[in-house]
Amino acid sequence: MKRQLLRTGLAILTAICLLGRTSATYAQGKTDVKIPVSAPIVRTIDAGFDKTLVVSDRGEVVRFNPSVAEPVAEPIPQAGDAIADLAPLRDQTGTILLTQGGDLRLLRDGAPQAELIMPAPVRGKLFAAINGAALLVDDQGNCAQVNVLEKKATPTKKLPNFGGKLKVYDDLALAAYQSDNALLLADIASGEEIVRLPVGELLDYDVSKERGLAVVAGAFGGVQLWDLVRKEPLNVNLGMLDEVWYLKFLPSGDLLAITRPGVATIYQSDQWRPIHTFQVPPMSQLRFAEVSENNELMLTTKQKSVQTIPLALYGFAAEPAVRGATTVELWYATNRLPSDGKQPLRDRYFAWLTRVDVVVMLAVVLLLAFTVAMVFARFPQRWKTLLSAAVSVAMIGLLSAGLFFLVDRQAATAQTRPDNYFGNTLDESGAVAWGRCEVTVPTDRLPGDLNEPLDFLGFKETEDPEKHFILMKVEPRSPESIIDKVKTSGEPEEILIFVHGYNVPFASAAKRTAQLKVDLNIDGEAFFFSWPSHGDLSRYLADEDNARLSATPFQEMLHTICDPFPNARIHIVGHSMGTRIIHESIRQLYAETSPTLNALDSLVLAAPDIDRRQFHMELEKIVSQINLPITLYASANDKALILSGQLHNNSRLGDVAPEPVVMPGVETIDCSMVDTDFLGHGYYGDSDDLLKDLFQVIRDDRPARRRFGLVQQSLDKERHYWYLQP
Repeated sequence: MKRQLLRTGLAILTAICLLGRTSATYAQGKTDVKIPVSAPIVRTIDAGFDKTLVVSDRGEVVRFNPSVAEPVAEPIPQAGDAIADLAPLRDQTGTILLTQGGDLRLLRDGAPQAELIMPAPVRGKLFAAINGAALLVDDQGNCAQVNVLEKKATPTKKLPNFGGKLKVYDDLALAAYQSDNALLLADIASGEEIVRLPVGELLDYDVSKERGLAVVAGAFGGVQLWDLVRKEPLNVNLGMLDEVWYLKFLPSGDLLAITRPGVATIYQSDQWRPIHTFQVPPMSQLRFAEVSENNELMLTTKQKSVQTIPLALYGFAAEPAVRGATTVELWYATNRLPSDGKQPLRDRYFAWLTRVDVVVMLAVVLLLAFTVAMVFARFPQRWKTLLSAAVSVAMIGLLSAGLFFLVDRQAATAQTRPDNYFGNTLDESGAVAWGRCEVTVPTDRLPGDLNEPLDFLGFKETEDPEKHFILMKVEPRSPESIIDKVKTSGEPEEILIFVHGYNVPFASAAKRTAQLKVDLNIDGEAFFFSWPSHGDLSRYLADEDNARLSATPFQEMLHTICDPFPNARIHIVGHSMGTRIIHESIRQLYAETSPTLNALDSLVLAAPDIDRRQFHMELEKIVSQINLPITLYASANDKALILSGQLHNNSRLGDVAPEPVVMPGVETIDCSMVDTDFLGHGYYGDSDDLLKDLFQVIRDDRPARRRFGLVQQSLDKERHYWYLQP
């Protein structure tokens, strides 16, 4: 009794708080349709094409259009047995029916009666998707998929550890249900468990596969948002207790929650704060709720009516962290020569003078100086323009010389720092230098953030481990000592090998590897191969030559790492021009029938700067013959690859224009909506959405069709790729 009073009081308090914060009103635009049935309603279904179907406990079926001003419910004549369940075939303008006698029938729109398909292989709840696909699941978790158009059924399977409260997502590919004290997500086709969330007994839940989120209302209080990729709850407080009975992710990504007293609240997905609250009938008057594809809330009442309420579309979530820093240990291999710190003064001055921020600053100062000289200087009129320009240029010369002196002096004091240990010169002997790095990674950051000290005109902000990625140590070591050191902790579960792209100095490659190791939660060791990229956009062609000469040293690195650890899961992630090194190495390893190639677990090509024709000619056959899952991340907004394609007069592998590259053995992911930097070229490490997908590739060995956050697209019936949902 005390617990019931407490729950009632808390519910009232919650409703009052929400009403006060969000100005709750009665739902606007509501319609209420009386349903002419003789028994309680057991199912209300959004059938698409402006149709809503209602099924009573006695198998009566009623149809109405919720989009008109005054909807009229129209009974559908029965053809044979009463209806136990039904589901719309949205792309076939028809409805599949499960009769109480156990038959599956298809009722096409406008047809006088339903046609028999087959006896139902399983009697239970009915779901339908596109292309005539349907699914039947009984109370024990036995399920069978049916192709309505071909009148065929798959053998009956059983969902693992089935416990009820079933919901189906992703065109009948994903099942979610209660399993003991957990929410379990399983792949329907294979029957394999994908995710298990320890959430206790469920009141209600919903899953957004596109965004990789689940929301759960527990029987013992609380509503939690869960990250399905990292399998952990978000640090978000929705301000509700145990009175929630309906949860639904809206098409916008926002969350709808309805409490037992009848308070409906929409939470905006960027910060999960309440933005709109309205009143609905209390749970005591309702049978169930559903949100239609038209974004209308359909409430089925116990008084045999259906209320429809239009929902406004509103916004994604971020989660706070704790300040601090952690030190990440990395291993490197490089064919760079150590920096000698003897770059000529003229070269240093030219490099500084061609920085974008320096050019812009000097141009602005030049314009201001010329304007002031023209207005205030007392030069002879016929020489005024020329003398004003001369004075302005002289001022710019003095200013640039003074600024460069200060910048160069700061750079000279930093020459001995680990950031400058390696230069950009190729070791022409072909030797590979090995060693160990330490990088500090701030904890107060979001996945994908790689914070470095601000750099303006060459003046750098003071480094702070709690704010910035800092390369603390570079220690040369022999490859044998590195392997021995790794072995002291036992064979690692997994090994990440990162190969950077062009315009990347050694220190930046180390910091990016540390970020990937932390954000991907690598349970093992992280290596990176740093080839002599100049760290300068103007040296693109020189970087191409160095990349071509780096394939053999990279193969040596692979042999050194893969051979001693045959049981480790080894993942290679390559970016931009660095993927050319990987491409050539795989081609040569295949030609040599090297066992090293068989040791690789996955290969990721992020924004690959590779000629499409070369990839098709040299690797397409190899990919089809080796057991190496390849994930290709591409984008239509990658300006660096667009320029590269124009320079080489051929589209690059990482550009989705004119169409994405799709081939057997390669899963292509279109990331056009998640570009983050100015050139749209660094999205592979900057985007939390892409990192979540990469996490599933590397940590979970999950194919694209089973990953959260992806939407399948098709070029034709045989060629498919995936779109990364932001």
